[in-house]
Parts: sequence; structure tokens; C-alpha cells
Amino acid sequence: MAIIVNTNMSALRTQGNLNSATNSLNTALNRMSTGLKINSAADDAAGMFVASNLNTQIRGSKIAQSNVATGINVLQTAEGDYGVIEDNLLRIRDLANQAANGVYDAKSLKAMEDEVNARVAEINRIAKASNFNGLSLLDGKGIPADGLRLQVGANSDADINAIKVDPTVFANASAQALGLYGKAGGATFDSIAEAFANSSAAAQFIADVDVALQDVTTRKAAIGAVQNRLNSAADSLVTTIENATSAKSTIMDADIAEESANYTKYQILQQTSASVSYTHLTL
Repeated sequence: MAIIVNTNMSALRTQGNLNSATNSLNTALNRMSTGLKINSAADDAAGMFVASNLNTQIRGSKIAQSNVATGINVLQTAEGDYGVIEDNLLRIRDLANQAANGVYDAKSLKAMEDEVNARVAEINRIAKASNFNGLSLLDGKGIPADGLRLQVGANSDADINAIKVDPTVFANASAQALGLYGKAGGATFDSIAEAFANSSAAAQFIADVDVALQDVTTRKAAIGAVQNRLNSAADSLVTTIENATSAKSTIMDADIAEESANYTKYQILQQTSASVSYTHLTL
């Protein structure tokens, strides 16, 4: 066996093992301290790329969850205001039905007319006042002509990431727009006074009130249908976030038990290599 003086291969191998054990020890320590298996692209470039994409989807889906909740709040606001308008219309119908009974004199009809006018004024006020975060809902002016777009997904494709609310849901809900009066708009009478001029007119007015009630009911039904879709979208987002988070965890999260074992293993190897390396240096 040759005796070599200038190059001590055993010492070099021992130093290499020491460096390797130290690097592995540092890796295990880093993973335990961060809880992550991938702390830089050098650890796993492909894994980090996939995890980054998953994280984008998770964040986008969480924003979409907030969008869905806000969309439901908008619809609930509109539905609540429609409920008040509907109550006023029902009272107007009751008064028209009462006035259609020919036992009331002119003063009584005028009293009924006055209450109807007050109810009409309240309907008009609600239509103008209905608002969500500065967005007018029932005056026919605040919502885009193509409807209200609700972003319910993490990406840009409208077919699978957005729900459109038909603009008719947010059409002008004033008494005249609903068809209570105004012959130009298709109503029987130009004014409430004409509708309560006599019992026959009041009887005809009932049909106009029914048209307005049908309009409001149709809008409320449309709101309910969209709310159901939004609730379904919310459930889907929960599943999407759970699955994406689980996939990201599989890629990124460190197994602390495994890393603890590795830390102990490489710590022993480091100490052993250091000891052997020192022995070679002192020989």
C-alpha cells in the first residue's frame, strides 16, 4: 500500500462529510424553524411554482368569498326595500277595493285618495333612497344597463367566475314606473285623483295596482333565484379553498417529526465528522 504525504484523501473525505452533514443540519433546522419544506426556489423549483399558483387561487377565492357575501347583502337590501314597497301597494289595493264599494261619499273618497297619495310618495321615496355603499338600487340609474356583475371566482373568465343580475331587478321602482298612474306608461289613469273620482274608477284602479304588485313580486323572485346561486357559489368556494390549501400544504409544509429526526441524525454526523477531522489534523 502506497504511503502518500502531500495529499490526505481520508482527511478530505472527512471534511466533505462534515460539510454535507452541516448543510443537511442547517436545512433541517431551517425547515423546523419556518415549518416549510420549501424555503427557496433552490429547494424545489417546480414545487414552489405549483405552490405559488395554488396560493394565487386561494387568495383570489377568499376575495371571491367576500364578493359573494357583499353581493348577497346588496340583494337583501333591494329585497327589503321591495318588501316595504309591496306593503304600501297592498295597502293601496285595500283602499281601492274599499273605494270601489259605492257607499262612500266624495269626502270619504278624498280621504282614501289622500292616504293613497301618501303611500305613493313613500314608494317614490324608497325608490330614490334605496342604496348600498353609494350605489343606487331602485331608481333605474345606479346599475349598468347590462346588469350587475358579481365576481364569484378567482379568475377572469366571466362564464365561470361571474354572476350577472338582470338589470330589470333594479329597474325604476317609483309608483309611476310600476304603472300605478300615467296613461303614457300604460296605466288606466293619469293621476291618483282620477282613480278615486268614483267607485267605478276605483274598481278599475285595482287592476293597475295588481300590475304593479306583479312587477314587484317578479323582481323579488329574481332576487331570490340569484341569492340561491350566490349561496351555491359560496359553498363551492369553501371546497375550492380547502382543496387548494391541502394541495399547497402537501407541497410546502415540512414534516416536523421527520425534520426533527433528520436534525438529530445530521447533528450526530456533524459531531462525528468534526471529531474525526480534528484527529486527522493533529496526526
